[in-house]
Amino acid sequence: EQGFILPVEIAAVLLLAAIVGAIVIAREKDK
Repeated sequence: EQGFILPVEIAAVLLLAAIVGAIVIAREKDK
């Protein structure tokens, strides 16, 4: 069960980091 929860949490963190990174890059390009 934890072996299933852990990968899901990692995927969620990576997805969130990718979204935040894309927003930061977009803002930098606007400047």
